[in-house]
Amino acid sequence: MTLFRADFYITIRVADFNLINSSKKLFNILNNLSVLQNVQMTIVRQNKEVHGRIVIKEWYEITGSINIPERGNAFWVLSKDTSQEEPYNFFMRIDRNIIAEDYEEAQSDASDWVKDALIEPIKKDFSMEEIEISSPEKLRNQH
Repeated sequence: MTLFRADFYITIRVADFNLINSSKKLFNILNNLSVLQNVQMTIVRQNKEVHGRIVIKEWYEITGSINIPERGNAFWVLSKDTSQEEPYNFFMRIDRNIIAEDYEEAQSDASDWVKDALIEPIKKDFSMEEIEISSPEKLRNQH
């Protein structure tokens, strides 16, 4: 058995999204999962001048580490209002290690873990409109 790194990118669009309340709700869900640790949330504000007016963009970032025997690495979440370019509310990046026979098995097992350990608890508290789980390999094959 070999130790592999499996990375995933997850985009989620939910119904009735409210930046502050939905971000706090997601933070509480993730903070209560035993597979995650050191969960922290930060609000990010960007002030930009557009046509002589100051436009303020806000989003939340949630970060932490993965608490698994294989020394899980980290996760990062972006919580934001949807836009035409980015039609999702939550973007998650999961970097974890997994022991498997080969890379394909590692990706498959890690994907199952992401669905069971992270996505299912989120589904219980949010009304999902769309969810997509991608890996670097899947993204590479799309382009």
